[in-house]
Amino acid sequence: MMKKITIAAVVIGATFLSSMAISQGGEQKSPEEMAYKYRDSVFHALEWKSGQLGAAKASGDAAAFKGHATDMASLASMITEGFIPNSMIEGSLAKKEIWENWEKFEGLAADLEKGALALAADGYDMADFDPRTFGRTSCGGCHREYKARD
Repeated sequence: MMKKITIAAVVIGATFLSSMAISQGGEQKSPEEMAYKYRDSVFHALEWKSGQLGAAKASGDAAAFKGHATDMASLASMITEGFIPNSMIEGSLAKKEIWENWEKFEGLAADLEKGALALAADGYDMADFDPRTFGRTSCGGCHREYKARD
């Protein structure tokens, strides 16, 4: 639980600091722009942590693997917060289908969280981890339907 709070504090703090820097520069960001920045930060952190799972597996570091998987679960639990109404702003690759199929989108975010928790579970053998399969099922399943191609 403490790890989840720490990750949330870092992401929220980074978003707050970036908004303060922008505000001090004279340009005020809208709530929709801030939501986009928030979710973009969460997704970049997830991307980093996903890569770290493979690195931990390659080095044989089970504790790091479990830690990265736990962090991913915490980050996954934060995804939907960044999708406020009307936040399909310029630069966003979010599709309108997110809001049209909100319950399904929430379910996919919850599935990612559950999948990451399964990787972090005691008894999970990281030798069974295949980043290609994990990415296709946990990330790709959502991206195909809800993310525009960049």
